[in-house]
Amino acid sequence: MSDGTRSTGRSSDVIVVGAGIAGLCAAREVAATGRSVIVVEKSRGVGGRMATRRVGRAICDHGAQFFTIRGRAFGAIAAAAHAAGRAEVWCDGFNRAASVGDPPVAAADGHSRWRGTAGMTDLPKWLAAGTTGTTVRTGVRAVAAARNGERVVLSVEQDGVVESLSSAALVVTAPVPQALDLFAAGGLVAEGDPQALAALRTVAYDPCFALMLELRSASLVPPPGAIQFAGGPVGWLADNFQKGVSPVPALTVHASGEWSRARFDAEPDAVADELVGLVRPWLDGAPATAIVSRSLQRWKFALPTTLLPTPLVAVSAAPPVVCCGAAFAGPKVEGAASSGMAAARWLLRALAAG
Repeated sequence: MSDGTRSTGRSSDVIVVGAGIAGLCAAREVAATGRSVIVVEKSRGVGGRMATRRVGRAICDHGAQFFTIRGRAFGAIAAAAHAAGRAEVWCDGFNRAASVGDPPVAAADGHSRWRGTAGMTDLPKWLAAGTTGTTVRTGVRAVAAARNGERVVLSVEQDGVVESLSSAALVVTAPVPQALDLFAAGGLVAEGDPQALAALRTVAYDPCFALMLELRSASLVPPPGAIQFAGGPVGWLADNFQKGVSPVPALTVHASGEWSRARFDAEPDAVADELVGLVRPWLDGAPATAIVSRSLQRWKFALPTTLLPTPLVAVSAAPPVVCCGAAFAGPKVEGAASSGMAAARWLLRALAAG
């Protein structure tokens, strides 16, 4: 924790930790009832793994690559985003291959895969901007969650200053190991529901390296611009230009969880070089001339490998403290969004009962 000045910060009805799709959907659900919400996010922008980055002149989605729509609640959000020009259909299926060395086969199934219009971060940005009654604070790191009578006190740090935020309830959408650290730092592990905390400790994640490449000419990835690999060192290869988010040719390469774990602490340039070698068949020319610029992202908690069977885990009922996100009852974008909405509904019922 920082040695900076501690001050008493704002109070609100609800605090949400994490401005990814789960946290923003939870905030939207709560704010719709007229309650005040503060969302804190440690990154500089919103979206979590719905992430888009500029690499040279290219624009690359480097976290979640698409989303599907199965349920009505998330479908309504996606439809509103589409009407606002912030979400579009990409395709109805991707090429598939056994491993990076095998030829891809088209595997469209007719089920729409959606993208953000200008990148995957478009949908969370739209949610954050359009949720009345919610304050979203980025570049703010949550460091401890504690109970103070019937309220929750969240200690946060920004620019070396530690601040205390007070609320009637708390939603935590951070990766579960980080959520448990937050509770331990503030004493909620000792005061929370033992069964809930034990369930949270069963969740595990795979890491992932994401390599973004700005290319001199079009890639050799077949339409619609993506290949999913069933095994091997690479899990995903996407052409951001064909996808419609980059003005120039650009690739995103996702390494598999096993491959990423084995190299997690390796020197970044060595990791990038190895990944470039693996996807060399999809470049138009030798890497030295085909690649204009590159950037490597290391995701520590990329994909949950064990999922909890429920959409939320309530750590405390009084005051209400609940965890949700991609590791709860359904991974990927819609699963995380649905988990966030379910957590918000539980929290609102708990507040009403109290």
